[in-house]
Amino acid sequence: MATPSASNGAALESSAAAIRMLAARGYEATTAEDLADAVGMSRSTFFRRFGSKDEVIFSDHDHALARLESFLADTALPVPEALAAGTADVLRLLIRDPEAARLRLELMRRTPALRDRELIITHRYERVFVRYLRERVTAPGWVVSALAAGIVAVHNRTLRDWLRGELVDAPEAFARDARRLCGLFREWLAPGDEPGDRRVLVAVYDAAGAPEAVLDAVSAQLGPGR
Repeated sequence: MATPSASNGAALESSAAAIRMLAARGYEATTAEDLADAVGMSRSTFFRRFGSKDEVIFSDHDHALARLESFLADTALPVPEALAAGTADVLRLLIRDPEAARLRLELMRRTPALRDRELIITHRYERVFVRYLRERVTAPGWVVSALAAGIVAVHNRTLRDWLRGELVDAPEAFARDARRLCGLFREWLAPGDEPGDRRVLVAVYDAAGAPEAVLDAVSAQLGPGR
């Protein structure tokens, strides 16, 4: 995928700078004016660009969501691969500054208002996936909703495992688990790939017996036409 543009890159750096200041001073003790100074903006420019302290902390999600929507709109990948690749790229962007990512998690842990804000962002991602799935697959509403929520849940769990030091390559781990999740919905995501009715036959026979006799016995168990 494309790397962030110069303007987007500057906004991402602003978010990281704001997170570092909030972590150092505390959420309540830091004013919007303090954050404007930290990111090198005037007070009016800060409010025009971000609007509030909360917005600057999560501003990288705005860029991640825009990139995700653009990718899903343009990709010709099969649905499971598109979901895996597009969301892995979101994860890659969010952990591009490991220190800021860890500081943000700590801020959210200590600040209920930020946890509420995170829930709003989570729903934004779910809506992106729901719109994409409705356009690409024919499936009941519950399937679309469940898969959209599942992709977000796998992403969030992968991010937290990485923040705790339990994963090295978070995007790769996410893509692997996202494909497994999509496999549970294969009936709707790739209906032509559904296996037909299959039976497993376990045969026990005398190794010294004639091959023709063994084949006859297996054929008899499989039934006519087999």
